[in-house]
Amino acid sequence: MHTTIDTLFEKGYNKTQIAKMLKIDRKTVRTVLEKLEKHGAVERKAYPSILDPYKEYINIQTSKELSAKRIFQDLQREHGYEGSYDTVKKYIAGIKKNPPKAYMVLTSLPGEEAQVDFGYIGTIKVNGRHKKAWIFVMTLSYSRYMYVQIVFDQSVKTFITCHKNTFKYFCGVPETVKIDNLKAGILEADFYEPTVQKNYASFASHYGFWAQPCRVYTPTDKGKVEANVKYVKDNCFKGREFKDYEEAKEFLSEWLENIANIRKHGTTKKVPAEVFNSIEKEKLIPIPNKDFILSKSTKCIVNTNCHISYDANYYSVPYAYIGQEIEAIEINNILKIFYKEKEIALHTLCQDKKGEYITNNEHYPYSKSITSAQILSRQREEMLEIGENALKFFDNFIKHSNNKKYDYKSISGILSLRTKYDDEIIDKACERANTYGAFSYKIIKRICEKGIIDFPTQTNITYINENTTNITRNLAEYDKLASLGEFKYE
Repeated sequence: MHTTIDTLFEKGYNKTQIAKMLKIDRKTVRTVLEKLEKHGAVERKAYPSILDPYKEYINIQTSKELSAKRIFQDLQREHGYEGSYDTVKKYIAGIKKNPPKAYMVLTSLPGEEAQVDFGYIGTIKVNGRHKKAWIFVMTLSYSRYMYVQIVFDQSVKTFITCHKNTFKYFCGVPETVKIDNLKAGILEADFYEPTVQKNYASFASHYGFWAQPCRVYTPTDKGKVEANVKYVKDNCFKGREFKDYEEAKEFLSEWLENIANIRKHGTTKKVPAEVFNSIEKEKLIPIPNKDFILSKSTKCIVNTNCHISYDANYYSVPYAYIGQEIEAIEINNILKIFYKEKEIALHTLCQDKKGEYITNNEHYPYSKSITSAQILSRQREEMLEIGENALKFFDNFIKHSNNKKYDYKSISGILSLRTKYDDEIIDKACERANTYGAFSYKIIKRICEKGIIDFPTQTNITYINENTTNITRNLAEYDKLASLGEFKYE
């Protein structure tokens, strides 16, 4: 379990993902990783054994190559041992060193086999942000010639794209491709009856190779590519810093051509590129003329904002399908959206960003998709229907707004007054508002409500009475009163 957790973490999976895959608590994963980081290995707690007092005796008897049964009998007879035989057998098994497993050397004919694996290489900056990165490695088993590509996920689409790029690099296709039990290729880790992911199975059939899954926990099944993954990580990426993905990609390409594939291989003692070009290349299956079309189908529900959620982005759908279940089919870089076998929307996939809205304004109702310019033009026509003064008010309102955002709601409010008042009343209200430079919906509404449309609108009129009357006082008298002190009214 500890080794599995460590391996998955090295491959780039986070604690939550590891816990879910292994069906254990996330805290357990965290504890194991902390101990591994601190001690390098997790030691099991040692418990005393009933046989510890006889350890020296058992070691001597074991060195004589006596059987566990014989040692058990001698312990009973000579030392009065009262424990079980199974305890003695397990104790001796722990003392004996397990002999190393024997493995056959797996050889392949030219063009017969390639092996595939991923390896985690840390983070690389993409569009100003650091992203987790892996290397996809495919190695031809005969020549050890390989192709390497940097990727940022292990999806089916990425997996197949890397295969296509590899076959183009090799100028051909091997008969068999050994793959790890990745979700991108194998759904069930059963060596005898694997369920190959349908898109990958179709891809393999199209290119004419057999996808062979490796046995679980058996790294020797694809030892050649695992060795190359380690070689790429150590020789190409370890200790190197790249300013961005483009620089890392360019360096990898040069390294692959000028170092990796022209070195003398440690096992074969031959140069992979020379063996490949002279023997293996011509044995590969030709690449089919017709390109493979990658498709991916997903069921989605159309949200009230006329969009569906697909691969962390949002794509618009005609508003008539709100609440309906649709089928989104990804074909290469195009997203086709169907409702009951009828295509209702088409979008180019947004691949490099997340949380983006890809919208066709025609998918909204007319009232939602109309532009500000269209609203302004329509409202001006309706104000003209009310009258010349209303039109003048509208033009003054626009001019009064200067370069501020046009507030179409104010004009909408004035137009809504037509449900309560005749156009003539609204037009006269606008005339009065124009006179006093009061350009707002509230002013027009108040004039209509108060019924003051016929009040005089003359300007420069004074309300000061200049004629002397019997109550007229000289202002100097108020100065005398003010000098007496504070005025009080009772």
